[in-house]
Amino acid sequence: MDAGAEQMNDRKKGALLGLAWGDVLGCPVETWRKHEIRSVYGLFTDLPDTYPLSVIPERKKRKLRPPGLHSDDTQQALALLQVCLSHRGWNRLAWKEMLVQGWKREAWRGVGRNFVRAVQQMAKGRKVKVAGSPSAGMGAAMRVGPLGALFCKPEEQERLLRSVLESSLATHADGRAAIFAAVVAGAVAGFVRGESREESLKSLPRYAEEAEAFVTLLKQEGWKVENSTMLLSGPLREAIQWADEPVETMRENISNRARPQLQKGFTRAHPNQGFVLLGGLHGLLMAHRREADPRETLLSIIREGFDTDTVAAIAGTVLGARFGVDWVPDHRLVDKERIGGYAESLFTREVPETMDTFIRRERQLTREALEFQAI
Repeated sequence: MDAGAEQMNDRKKGALLGLAWGDVLGCPVETWRKHEIRSVYGLFTDLPDTYPLSVIPERKKRKLRPPGLHSDDTQQALALLQVCLSHRGWNRLAWKEMLVQGWKREAWRGVGRNFVRAVQQMAKGRKVKVAGSPSAGMGAAMRVGPLGALFCKPEEQERLLRSVLESSLATHADGRAAIFAAVVAGAVAGFVRGESREESLKSLPRYAEEAEAFVTLLKQEGWKVENSTMLLSGPLREAIQWADEPVETMRENISNRARPQLQKGFTRAHPNQGFVLLGGLHGLLMAHRREADPRETLLSIIREGFDTDTVAAIAGTVLGARFGVDWVPDHRLVDKERIGGYAESLFTREVPETMDTFIRRERQLTREALEFQAI
């Protein structure tokens, strides 16, 4: 194998391992506020080996998982890869089966209410094209980055868009959620192909435009898409100018740009909140900063609090595609060997396990998490 192919494979693996590491690194303080993180950890600098339980509030202890155990962010990324690598390839009915069986067999953990609502609708027999919840949250963007590594070739563009957009709309039927997910996957694909940071930034609005056009096609095919006229290409064209501003200025710009589109219930336009133009855009821009150091970038995100694992997962998948795997301490992942196998499948294209094996393993890990929380 030549050096170019090795570098590409390294970046492909990075797209999944970076996602998984961002996920597990952010899990210990998921939903915490900035001042709460500081009061317990001071300057949060790494995944703790053990939790300082004596200083963690009781309400926070109930949500802790074993350090290094991935959440639904990585779960769903692996699930998507399992479907896409199976003999049928991407198939919306196989995705529905994965989601529903995972739900019935209690494999999913830490999932959001919009995901739950959509999967329950599918379990009741609702067609996958119309089951999605009306959410512009990050639940699709957090899982799709590795698809950009799997389908990174220019001639695979249609396959990438269809798998990303259909899998996204199945659970998050707001056009902004699906289009932003396609932008994340597009950024990963570009970095895997060897694009520079500057080239990737300039491409983000184009990825949105391509996804917007494809969403129009999917609507004609019967997919439910809400807010399909609220395009993201324009906001992204503006946002890419912020990538190298001082980080606090960048975060303030993100908050101000998102505020007019916030739904009722958002108390703050915080850059780590679970809306694609808040947390999603924050993770994407942080991963594109000129001076970005992967480890410090993730820590900077996590120290801000709120949806720490998901924003870090989005940033991590892009950083992994940009920088490869050397920065990822994969020995800290509880399920290192299995996740590593999926990372290698991004270039071998060999399905690592069956759907049944996937669900059984994730169910086992979910039970371990629940047992940990009960102690």
